[in-house]
Amino acid sequence: MVDKDTVLAAIDKAFGHLSRPQAMVRNPNHCDECADHEAVMQAVTPQTVSLQEVGSPAWDPVCFLSDEAFCYFMPGLARLSLNSGQDYYLSQFLFHLEQGFRIDPMNAEQRRALAQLIDYIGETMLDEVINNMDDHGLARVMDLLAESEDES
Repeated sequence: MVDKDTVLAAIDKAFGHLSRPQAMVRNPNHCDECADHEAVMQAVTPQTVSLQEVGSPAWDPVCFLSDEAFCYFMPGLARLSLNSGQDYYLSQFLFHLEQGFRIDPMNAEQRRALAQLIDYIGETMLDEVINNMDDHGLARVMDLLAESEDES
């Protein structure tokens, strides 16, 4: 089995070189909420993003990120997805991936790195995944990544 550092290094290799987008939110001028989310995400980097910025399902700027910004923040989101206990973030992370449209713009290397992360989570955090009722979401993301690999 691959270890956590190897998984995160693969994510960083696949996504870490991406340029910081000028605008984070799809339309930061749409409304006050979009403007707030833009300001929050402009203030952090993939290395500094924390649950303070993205940990509330009720006020989640990740929902509004452009595809470029989502991929740019992937190293930080991946790191947060490995949290457990009261810092558990995987539910939100899977929510952002389950529909597939966040996976579609990723290249083959990025999809492989994400698949490695999801496999690692399934192997090392399964009890917590099940306790948080995220087993179906995890399986759905695994299936989407397998399907995208078949299409490559």
